[in-house]
Amino acid sequence: MSFRRTPIKSLEDLEESTLTRLYASGKLDPSIAQPATWPPSPTFNDQVILVQADMTRLAIDAIVNAANKSLLGGGGIDGAIHSAAGQGLRNECYGLNGCETGDAKITKGYLLPAKHVIHTVGPIYWEHKDEGRDPASLLKSCYVKSLDIARRNGCKTVAFPCISTGIYGYPGDKAAIIATRTVRAYLEAQLEESLFGADEDKPIQETGEGEGEKIVVVGKKEEIDTKEVEEKEKDKDSEPAKASDEVPEGAKGETVTEDDKKETPEARNEETEDKATGGEEEEGQDAVEEEEQEPPFICKIEKVIFCVFLDKDLELYEDILPSFFPPADPNIEGSMDKLAREALEKPTTSGDKQPVKEEPEDTPGL
Repeated sequence: MSFRRTPIKSLEDLEESTLTRLYASGKLDPSIAQPATWPPSPTFNDQVILVQADMTRLAIDAIVNAANKSLLGGGGIDGAIHSAAGQGLRNECYGLNGCETGDAKITKGYLLPAKHVIHTVGPIYWEHKDEGRDPASLLKSCYVKSLDIARRNGCKTVAFPCISTGIYGYPGDKAAIIATRTVRAYLEAQLEESLFGADEDKPIQETGEGEGEKIVVVGKKEEIDTKEVEEKEKDKDSEPAKASDEVPEGAKGETVTEDDKKETPEARNEETEDKATGGEEEEGQDAVEEEEQEPPFICKIEKVIFCVFLDKDLELYEDILPSFFPPADPNIEGSMDKLAREALEKPTTSGDKQPVKEEPEDTPGL
């Protein structure tokens, strides 16, 4: 399929390919796809889009780039995005100092119709398999981190390519299952967050492996634990000293003599230097912790677009999406369902006459 000089696709154009509309038009056929494993949801089917298009021509908030660790461009979709965005994208990527596998970083879109590019590094399938590690958790992290960083930067519409399925060797069907399952779980968590009025700065994280896994909204436990410790310390300080608080005789250390109490100038200097150094280290650690603290979410994901390039990838998603996003309209009828219904509705009454086979007539005189 050629995308040379294809027109820019706006969000309005893309909404023609929501799962709801694909089901209604018959382009997405649940009867020939994998059976549903999640309950139907009209909300999610309106939020998810499947389209075969050139990702560099999407006029949306953010497109996701299946990048390498350097973030400086490569082959496939990575090279196509860098080529279309221009030198400005490469210059900004130089300042990001690369990206680790399973993580994501964001830049401007530059010459692209999209406002932003989210760069994520997928796992190299065979390397992790050879080392006895499961690459699935890293691939799931690519989708979660990309959606998280989109929300922190005001991106409501996000398009994903097929991550790690090219030269990184991830089997297409397994990658598509991880992608669709993770997106469904993320949207579930986001909806739950809205219903229960959770704060926007509460991160969304994953909670383990397995078919039935969910991505749930969790609070910042470190802050909660810190407050509990501080309250306990205050209560402890306010209590009067008790006899039982004295150190038992057997637990005392060596006796300190008057000579031991005397300090040489060198010892005092060393102690002062140690304290100063320790203070600097603590301040440095605090600064690092402040830098590592993620900014809050400022929006919610409204549209997730699975943007595929190859026909085989489109077929995979058409087969897998109905499993995690089944049709919500009970009147939707797939091709196999239609054939089965027509077979049942075909009249088979006993009064029907069967055609009689005609016998050949005898020719006289022979």
